[in-house]
Amino acid sequence: MSTEEHTEQHPEQQDKQKDWDQRYRNDDTPWDSGLPSAELRRVLAEQNIAPCRVLEIGCGTGSSAIYLAGQGYTVTAIDISPTAIETARARAAEAGVEVNFVVTHIGGFESPAEPFDFIFDRGAFHCIRKVYLQGLLVLLKRVSRPGTRYLTLTGNSDELSTDNMPRLRAADLCSDLEELFKIDQLRAFYFEDAPDLRGPLGWSCLMTRRDG
Repeated sequence: MSTEEHTEQHPEQQDKQKDWDQRYRNDDTPWDSGLPSAELRRVLAEQNIAPCRVLEIGCGTGSSAIYLAGQGYTVTAIDISPTAIETARARAAEAGVEVNFVVTHIGGFESPAEPFDFIFDRGAFHCIRKVYLQGLLVLLKRVSRPGTRYLTLTGNSDELSTDNMPRLRAADLCSDLEELFKIDQLRAFYFEDAPDLRGPLGWSCLMTRRDG
């Protein structure tokens, strides 16, 4: 397991790291079901996305990253919370899989030697865009290449909010991302909060990086 950590932070991210880490320390993480994303599994199967180099942004305690590694994908997974990454590393070791977990904020993640083939986030984009959208777009461009697939799962504004999940319109995803990515599939789905328990309404947005 990698113990690489990046501590130099963009000013807009410093307070966010403290906030997110405190929530993991307090076990105040209703979004963390402990399950690999069912929507991720569906997309991988339906789109025939074979094992490849994957980046997960905002991996939390590692459920989806560990699942991907177990399926033969080469996974780098990043999160701003040291507590979440500590838990994720322990879970990966218990599962007997190799994941390159990195504690970092969006602006501090170093570009890989070669770009990733697939990028995934479950709820990271809809949080980060509120405070650091331009930095996130710069990161996505740095770590991808033309043809890289990107799956983001976000809150969906078509459902009235009963929680603090950020909720987007389909138009928000298009305006934020279509300059860099071609949207292949945009569909409504439900997050899973626990086994057989339906969570909030979301958007599943699968994209392909454009040329240039």
